[in-house]
Amino acid sequence: MTKLLILGANGQIAKLVVPMLANTDTEIKLTSLHARPEKGIKSLDAVNEDAMITALKDVDIVYANIGAEGRQKTAANSVVNAMHHVGVKRLIWVATIGVHNELPADKRSLWANILGTIDNENTYMGDQAAAVKRIEQSALDYTIVRPNELIDDNTMQLLNVQTTRDAEIIGGPITRTSVAAFMTQIILHPESYIGDSVAISEKLTK
Repeated sequence: MTKLLILGANGQIAKLVVPMLANTDTEIKLTSLHARPEKGIKSLDAVNEDAMITALKDVDIVYANIGAEGRQKTAANSVVNAMHHVGVKRLIWVATIGVHNELPADKRSLWANILGTIDNENTYMGDQAAAVKRIEQSALDYTIVRPNELIDDNTMQLLNVQTTRDAEIIGGPITRTSVAAFMTQIILHPESYIGDSVAISEKLTK
């Protein structure tokens, strides 16, 4: 039995992951900043290190899908510290595409105008990049997952998977369903993609 802690269980992708893990040997602990008792989701603020330590009891894998706008680096630091303290090693963390400056040139300036740049932690992109850097400097068995532009379409796509951090993204926008399926496979096969920062996008056919 694998015991999984989900941070950000109210998120759209996490909501898709949970039913995909049904009928597997996985016990799921659902948490989010805002509790939803009717959905079995308990309140947990990931930036609260003491609360994280308590939540990590008897956990094997942490899957973090937290938006935490403006608090991403703080949340990552709290999660890493708590996992080190308790001795939980496996972390799967969803980040924004672009944290390694891997966006195509034609999108880089556009996204920078909207989300900021990776060298400015006071922007959304910079905060995301700082969080990823904190995780990559940890002693955890981490996987960073960087989905390309997300689309709401209940379609399972063929994926383009890139594990070179600064490799330019070559695929197309990706459905949340496809991202959820990819996350589910990592949870079910936790030995995969350890120490990787993985960009996923739709595999484009010529």
